Amino acid sequence: MIRSAVFKEELELDELRETHQQLLLREQEIADLPKRLEREQRERDCTLPPLQDIADRERRIRHMDCVTRGQVTNVLRDQTRSFALLILLLVATGSLIWWGVKLMQGQ
Repeated sequence: MIRSAVFKEELELDELRETHQQLLLREQEIADLPKRLEREQRERDCTLPPLQDIADRERRIRHMDCVTRGQVTNVLRDQTRSFALLILLLVATGSLIWWGVKLMQGQ
């Protein structure tokens, strides 16, 4: 019986010591808080603001993310069609010039 009472007292004493240690640690953290806040404020004051072209880069990246493969395919198809029409126009113009030259020569 005496041992169980002593054991209980030792457990309570250990709990009190642990609580005391936790309180000491919290007290130390709170004591360091103003120094840490001051250091963080100095770091924020010394940090340079972001560059202007960062916003341009972000906008360009967002634009590239929005462009889909289908849109790229459509643009390439339109460019190919325009190139084919240009070639046909040049061939037709060359044919007309050739026909005109042949008419002027009288053949």
